[in-house]
Amino acid sequence: MSLKLRNISWKIDKQWIIRDLNIDVKDGECLAILGPSGCGKSSTLRIIAGLEKANEGHVYIDNIDVTNTSPVDRKVGMVFQSYALFPHLSIAANLSLGLKIRGISRKEQEKRVSSILSIMQLDQYSDRLPSELSGGQRQRVALARALLREPSIYLLDEPMSNLDAQLREELRPELRRLVIYGEKPVLYVTHDQQEAMAMADRIAVLKNGNLEQIGTPEQLYKFPTSIFVASFIGRPQINILPVKKGLIKAIRPEHIQPKDEGIPAKVIHREWLGLNQIILLESSFGTLRMSCDPSVEIPSTLNIYWDAKNEHHFDAQTKKRIKN
Repeated sequence: MSLKLRNISWKIDKQWIIRDLNIDVKDGECLAILGPSGCGKSSTLRIIAGLEKANEGHVYIDNIDVTNTSPVDRKVGMVFQSYALFPHLSIAANLSLGLKIRGISRKEQEKRVSSILSIMQLDQYSDRLPSELSGGQRQRVALARALLREPSIYLLDEPMSNLDAQLREELRPELRRLVIYGEKPVLYVTHDQQEAMAMADRIAVLKNGNLEQIGTPEQLYKFPTSIFVASFIGRPQINILPVKKGLIKAIRPEHIQPKDEGIPAKVIHREWLGLNQIILLESSFGTLRMSCDPSVEIPSTLNIYWDAKNEHHFDAQTKKRIKN
């Protein structure tokens, strides 16, 4: 199976939400669609699923043009930010409903539901209502429902955004195991760059409906094609230095180091994160973030240095990368 988007554009009234989007997702690949709110992430999934019709362009699933195919015939498994479970039905009934609609026999329904509940470690909750489950358990039910559909592709729309940090940590490997390590294309929409980098083989960064860059997490981090991508990928955020002669320079916090002979700086804040510490500095280059080992003692005033080979250079007008 594969997914191809060709020249997809979509607008509401006169405002373009997505412009000329081209994306390929291969068998067994997880592609994260990353960007801020309103950039067109969820709209892209809805167009793939057939819930919205693009004004221009084509959607191909397994090399078949499904642009004008109804949602029910696209064999798409979609998991939403909201669990979208029927509150009056038990977990087992929620899961079997789709099978029933597709004409699956009652015996086969019970077999498939029992199997997926076992895989998702929800056996003991089959008779409970959604309100009797935790957020993490309800999201597992939503994922199980998508798996039962036996789709050609998976579309995951912010599937963990309603969960707390601990539950997200617990569900990430489960998602990888059940969906992303499979043999079908997966599109994973998120606004969380750390989640995208942890889950995806490649990341497509959107800005105002336009594709800014697509590549592996390492490619986006090391070779951002624009200031937007450089700033959006990586925590703590990259340091943007003052414009000089039409050139904008940027440096990652981990590339700034204390040095006896360097740029004078003053510590204005410290943030200890266990594996590293983030130091906020005031300098002639403005406010800078430095990331270093937590065992390093940083005085209140110091000199800092970075190697020019680690700088990222961008055109001040276009905000695009200049090779350096």
